Amino acid sequence: MRKKIKLIYIMWFSVALGQFEAGQHLPSDERGDPNYRRDTNIDINRVRATVFNYGITGRTGADPSYYPFEWPVNSGKMYIAMTALAVGAEVANEDLTLKPLVTIPFRSDQSGNSKAWQPVPSYLNPNSEKLAKSDDEDTWPLNWSDKMGDETDPGWPGSWNGYFGKNQFNAEQEIYYKISDDRNFESGYTYVPDTTDLDRQGAGLLTGVRIMEWNQILIEDVVFILHEIKNDGTKDLDKVAFSLWLADLVGGDGDSGDDVPDFDLIYDVAWSMDGDGIGNLAFGGDPVGVAATSFIETPGNNVDRIDNDGDGESNGPIISEDMIENDLDGIDNNGNGLIDENMTHVPFGDQVGVTYADRIDNNGNGEPGSPVITEEMINAASGNWFIWPPLDSIQGEIIHIIGIGNEDIGKAFADGIDNNNSDDYPSGTGAEFDSPLIDSTIVLTAENDPYKRYAVSGTDIILYDIGWEDLGLRYADGIDNDLDGAVDEGIDEGIDEMIDESRDDFIDNDKDWDWTNDDVGLYGDGSGGTDAGSYDQKPTSGSGTGFPGEPNIDKTDVSES
Repeated sequence: MRKKIKLIYIMWFSVALGQFEAGQHLPSDERGDPNYRRDTNIDINRVRATVFNYGITGRTGADPSYYPFEWPVNSGKMYIAMTALAVGAEVANEDLTLKPLVTIPFRSDQSGNSKAWQPVPSYLNPNSEKLAKSDDEDTWPLNWSDKMGDETDPGWPGSWNGYFGKNQFNAEQEIYYKISDDRNFESGYTYVPDTTDLDRQGAGLLTGVRIMEWNQILIEDVVFILHEIKNDGTKDLDKVAFSLWLADLVGGDGDSGDDVPDFDLIYDVAWSMDGDGIGNLAFGGDPVGVAATSFIETPGNNVDRIDNDGDGESNGPIISEDMIENDLDGIDNNGNGLIDENMTHVPFGDQVGVTYADRIDNNGNGEPGSPVITEEMINAASGNWFIWPPLDSIQGEIIHIIGIGNEDIGKAFADGIDNNNSDDYPSGTGAEFDSPLIDSTIVLTAENDPYKRYAVSGTDIILYDIGWEDLGLRYADGIDNDLDGAVDEGIDEGIDEMIDESRDDFIDNDKDWDWTNDDVGLYGDGSGGTDAGSYDQKPTSGSGTGFPGEPNIDKTDVSES
């Protein structure tokens, strides 16, 4: 048997879905300019590839100076001709007709108007022929336009703008650039994405791109690519999709005719293989390896109650085929509390399926003191989906526990109350300090309800199983009471964890932030003092800012998407 060697090339997509809603966003003045197109190589480990600052890696043509994912470096053995980013959005023309608008390299409309991304000039040294690269200071811009908000060091002049912060060289080599879709004009389209700039075209998208390599032996054959796509316009984009254009070249030029692509739906890996294992002259008698494009983390949905990325609590309930409705319209069509379940969530092959948030602690790590499922609750459940409590004038359309059954007796469930009453959040497990407290009025109101509920005024929050034992405990009210950006943190912990998580909620959803290592503030380098969150023993998120924030929370923690 001929031995094959694997080359693992990892695509790492990251999109903050909330940023497609413009809200009160003030657009930037960053625009694309094709006159600043550049290329450079990433080559610090065993993989060498050419990077183009308009959304492409590999090569754009047959130019021998470009490297279409060469492995090992200096061998002449090529595997992937090109990757390119494509993003599409549904936009409305002036007459309100809906149109798809796609930004993608190498494409133009029928009138010859380019649909490509263009580089934002302020992320490179205009006097250099290369992209900004962490190990080459001559390629850095004088100032970074996305860091002008640093009051103590505006623009970070003379510093590297790293993924993990100012002068943070976690990767042995990192390339950073931004691209804009504002040159994407299609004939017949009258959509204007930005009411502050009526000449702006496209969908108002800006994308930050980082290419990273490490030399550690376990990932010395890996290229990490991160795309962070943002709606920088003034109009919401209700439908947005993105894709990777992948062109294989396994075995090199002259040998790509027998390439065999495959995609593993279970592990989210695109395999690029050679049909006969024999490459071009560069390979000589060596067998051709395998290139793998792995989608490490793609954006989830933080409002559908579904564990889209499969990282939620163990032993949770699995989505079944009888939950599937035909419509994927953002609506809970079958009344089970979930939104847009589909066949990708259902078990198939070796895939066990994904879980959903049933508001029950299925792995036994819920916060101490939480109420537990009783036989009376099971008997009171209603409908095809065994919902508790049944929908009535208090619940309205709010569905709390889904699929309650005898196997759940004795398990803790979410009640909207900080049952362990701990003051040491986030280092511990308590709620935010200034949350409202259960008082006698709330308890007396709950006593008159068969399910001991209390509807929090002005919200869609309902508290459950309230008794005198809860007097003085904090409860969820949908307000950021301590002004740290997070809402109702430290309540119902350990129940449905890592389902509906978000990278802009100011919460360390996966509990991997460590104050002994990560407490380095908004800029990532420990500067700015406690005003920037440095060394204050609290996780500082970069969400909503042009800064990374601390490691292992929100922008710097892809597992929270």
